[in-house]
Amino acid sequence: MNPVPTGSFRGAEDEPDGTPVKSGNSGIDRGLGPTEDRLRRALEQDARSVTPSHRLGAILADAHGESFSSVRGGSSGSPEGVESRHRRWLLPAAAAAAALLVAGTLWAVNRPPVQAPPVAATAPTATTPPATAPTPSGSPSSIPTQTAEPTSPPPTVPASASAVPPPATVPVSVPVYYLGPVASGAPVRLFREFVTTTAGAPATSQSRVLAALRLAMGTPPAGAPYRSAWNGVSPQSVLLGPGGITVRLSSGSASAEPLATEQLVWTVQAALGKTLPVRFTLADGGSQISPGHPVTSSYTRPTDPMAVLDQVAPIWVDEPARGSVVTAGAPLRVTGVASTFEATVEWELLRNGRRVDKGVTTAAQSAPARAPYAFSTKPVPAGSYVLRVFEGSAKDGSTVAEQRVPLTAR
Repeated sequence: MNPVPTGSFRGAEDEPDGTPVKSGNSGIDRGLGPTEDRLRRALEQDARSVTPSHRLGAILADAHGESFSSVRGGSSGSPEGVESRHRRWLLPAAAAAAALLVAGTLWAVNRPPVQAPPVAATAPTATTPPATAPTPSGSPSSIPTQTAEPTSPPPTVPASASAVPPPATVPVSVPVYYLGPVASGAPVRLFREFVTTTAGAPATSQSRVLAALRLAMGTPPAGAPYRSAWNGVSPQSVLLGPGGITVRLSSGSASAEPLATEQLVWTVQAALGKTLPVRFTLADGGSQISPGHPVTSSYTRPTDPMAVLDQVAPIWVDEPARGSVVTAGAPLRVTGVASTFEATVEWELLRNGRRVDKGVTTAAQSAPARAPYAFSTKPVPAGSYVLRVFEGSAKDGSTVAEQRVPLTAR
């Protein structure tokens, strides 16, 4: 059998320098030493008297008889001797058992605390994530991602509402013919004005014509006595051919203005700089451009001076243009075209309805010819003005024809 150790180490009572103290040096351990030695000798003595055999009876008889008789020399057949031997053997065994019980209790109480063995680290059990869409190619799959809550798909933007950049345009100055009376109570004629607007870039002959037509057929300039004969009608295209010009309109005009068709013809030819015949087509399939002007005819401006006077106003102002800003403190330069009696052209500059300057000039030719004229005013102080160029009656001084142009001096 294995000997019981008599010395153990207590980690709980180490010296201050860390040296462990043996428990066998304590007073309790020294008191149990003789009992432990007697128990060891008794057990060793009994063990030596045991002879292995196949007969259980012989083993028991040898153990109860011969062993104890050889120790004490008594008779093995006497009951008293047997009982006496039993008592003598049991006393030291009981004392040894008691000593072992006390020693085991003290060892259990004073034994160093047993630390739990370290637990090997284990990988956390992976939980199966919810099924998600496969990671796009090139995305870092090792980085955990948070699944977003499902959201509604973005609303579909109609094609017409998509952000489409507007077409490029360039500023252009085009001649526009407006319909208006030549004077209060006088007949309606065509007035030419040069208007700055925009055309598709790069500007072409067709884009310039379309820009001029839109102005002529649109709303007249504010404050002007002009009239519109093309409400609800718009130009759609212009085609320049070797023998003429074809203009496509959305429809014809129902206006009673007698010069409605002539207004478009003069505008188209002036914007192109060509006096080619003009034909019209109507998108709605109509048969008349305006009352008395069928789509089956071609149109051009007249060449006879008297016929021209029946369509255009006697006085046009080209410069300054309507709404111009001129230099304050400098003379105002005015140019235009006139067809007047003895080529006389009168003018005045009005501020708040009061005349601040006036004069008389002459055109290069007298009526019925149409000829240019020019003049300059005195220096113009800052402010708002109306330039009035007119023809006075030689008979009574009444106004035969005029054109008024608002402007600002700064």
